[in-house]
Amino acid sequence: MSTQRTVTVTTTDQGPVTVPEPSWCAGHAGEPVDALVDLGHRSAERPLGRPSAPIGIALVSQYPHGNGPRETGLFVEQTALAVTLGPDAVRELAADYETAAAQLRRLADWVHILKAGEV
Repeated sequence: MSTQRTVTVTTTDQGPVTVPEPSWCAGHAGEPVDALVDLGHRSAERPLGRPSAPIGIALVSQYPHGNGPRETGLFVEQTALAVTLGPDAVRELAADYETAAAQLRRLADWVHILKAGEV
């Protein structure tokens, strides 16, 4: 049986706090936290669309001590896009969105699996 990972993070409201750390968390090195409610776990960022020109990023996140929902979820951020494009560039952008949609579906499946293990 494996031991659950933990991490100790220094908070300004409660000092050093040791909490469980999910296996998908990218770590907390050099991350002072103002308050325990701000302590969150985040996976590595995954570009959406083409890696060379992503249209956004997605990552798994969880704020177990937060004021809002505490469950594991997928944080998605779109890049700001406000440009005029020609027909070929629009088709390329549409393909990027199709790629991103497939990537998001796979990430949603992953989050579903992670949440099933949280029970």
